[in-house]
Amino acid sequence: MSARPQVSRAKGQLWPTLRRELATLWAFAVREYRMWQSYRVNQLMWLVNIFVTTLLFFLIGEMVKGQAARLLGPAYGNNYMSFIVVGVAINVFLYTNLADPYTRIARSYYNGTMDLLLLSPMSVFTPLFGFMTKSILDDYPRLFVVGAFGMLLFGAAFRFQYSLIAIGFTVLILASSFGIGMISASSFYLLNIKRGTEPVRFLVQGLLATLLAGTYYPVTVLPRPLQWLACLIPHTYAFDALRRLMDPGAELGGAVLPVQQALPWPPLLVDGLALGLMTLILVPLGLLLYGRGIEKARRDGTLTRWQ
Repeated sequence: MSARPQVSRAKGQLWPTLRRELATLWAFAVREYRMWQSYRVNQLMWLVNIFVTTLLFFLIGEMVKGQAARLLGPAYGNNYMSFIVVGVAINVFLYTNLADPYTRIARSYYNGTMDLLLLSPMSVFTPLFGFMTKSILDDYPRLFVVGAFGMLLFGAAFRFQYSLIAIGFTVLILASSFGIGMISASSFYLLNIKRGTEPVRFLVQGLLATLLAGTYYPVTVLPRPLQWLACLIPHTYAFDALRRLMDPGAELGGAVLPVQQALPWPPLLVDGLALGLMTLILVPLGLLLYGRGIEKARRDGTLTRWQ
C-alpha cells in the first residue's frame, strides 16, 4: 500500500523538477548569450583568428602538398587542405568540450558565485551546463566557418552524401570528449588543483592529441608504438571517421589505425564502437567524479574563494 503512493509522488515530481532544470538552463543560456553579444570586438577577432589559422595551413599545404598527398594514402584522399580543415575544425569541438568544464568551474570559484548557485534548488550539474552555453555560441560555429573558409578561399573540397552518419559521429565525439572534460573539471575540487596546469587536460589535449591523434598529419607517419598510444583518445577516431566521410577522394574502407588492422570489421564500425565505448565509460565516470568533488568542497567549505 505504501509503496504505490511513493512511486506516484516520485513520478509526479519528475516533470516539475525537469521543467525547473530546463528553465534554469534557459536562464543561463540567455545570460551567456547577452554577455557574448556585449563583446563585439571579440567576435571580429574570432573571425580574424580563424582566417589566419586557415591561411597558415593553406600556405603550409601549398609548400608540401605533393609529399603530403602521398602520405595521406587512399583512406584520406589526396587534398591536404581538406585533410587539415577537418583536423582543425574538429579539434575546436574536442578542445572546447574537454577544456571548458574546468574553465567554467574555476571562473565560478574565483568570482565567488558557486556557493550561491548551489544554494538554489537545482542540480549540481546545472550551473556547469549553463555556463557552457557560451561555448555553443562562441566555439561550435567555428566548425562551419573553418570549413567555409577552406572551401571558398583555399581549395578544400567536401562531400555531403554521408552527412547523417557524420552527424552521428559528431555526437559521439562531443559526448566522449565531454566525459574527459568532466573528469578534468572534477580535479578542481576533488584533487584541489586550482593553480597551474590541470593534468588531465594537459595529458589528453596538450600532449597526446597534439602529437599523436593526427590533427596535422596522418597517424601512419608515427612509429608503431605511438600509433597504438594514439588509439587511447577519441580524437584519433574522430579524425579518421570524419575524413573518410567528408573528403570526396577518401575511401570508406582500408584500415589505417592499428586497432582497425587488428579487428576484422570495417574501419568506420571500429571508429564508432571505440567512440561509443569511450562515451559509455567516460561520461558516467566524469559525472560521478564531478559530483564527488562538489560534495567534498561542500564538506570542506571550499566551494567559493572568499575575497
